[in-house]
Amino acid sequence: SPRVKQWYQRRVRVIQTNLSKMAPHDQLRTIIRNIPDKVISTLVNCDCICFDVDSTMLTCEGIDELAKYAGKSEEVKAITRKAMGGNMSFRESLTKRLNIIQPSKALIDKMVVNEPPTVTPGFTDLVNAFRSRGTEVYLVSGGFDALIIPAAARCGIPADHVIANHIQFDEEGKFAGFDKSRFTSESMGKAKALQYLKNTHNFSKMVMVGDGMTDSEARPPADIFIGFGGNVCRDAVKEVSDIFVTDFNSILEIIQSYSS
Repeated sequence: SPRVKQWYQRRVRVIQTNLSKMAPHDQLRTIIRNIPDKVISTLVNCDCICFDVDSTMLTCEGIDELAKYAGKSEEVKAITRKAMGGNMSFRESLTKRLNIIQPSKALIDKMVVNEPPTVTPGFTDLVNAFRSRGTEVYLVSGGFDALIIPAAARCGIPADHVIANHIQFDEEGKFAGFDKSRFTSESMGKAKALQYLKNTHNFSKMVMVGDGMTDSEARPPADIFIGFGGNVCRDAVKEVSDIFVTDFNSILEIIQSYSS
């Protein structure tokens, strides 16, 4: 009910305020003690966990880095500000930003080699821990597979476990648009992607992890949403998270603490 939800959100805010004054180990114990058993059980026993990429798996925002590499940073930031103000849809924003950047295949290939994105500390260890338990790990992103797949490979995640947007090129390798059939090319795309995974693989317990409100919109079909504030901390995301963490080691320690 709305009253119960408000009580829970107030409780979360109090916990988060107190956590900032504690040592890391005491923080974890407090986090665990204040999470409902059902949420802990879902995390520990999930058969699929999906991670956002920009500012979650990676420390940066892929399209911003691509714009910077192409020398179009300021123009793209202006579009991003308009999009965040609610003045255009995600697809319209994506279209406008790509039209400004005009990324060629050669540009992206050079960027991947010369300026590979940084993986957030602790992410690879967490992925390995989930995979060793038989949990399927997916990346679900509004970013671009050409940038994400090489980074995913460094973390042991295969290309067929990456759901992201796809930039199209002509025969000469010049920018020719993007694939509008991809789930994450439009608003609520992450929810659609997770529903597809659930229907296709019959997952019974799904977890979504991310830094943004678009990630929280994937619950449902995700059973729980873990807000991540290790790179960018958003108050709105804290409000709607079943669990909110600022590093991946916290999630790792939770699942290790409850391992049989």
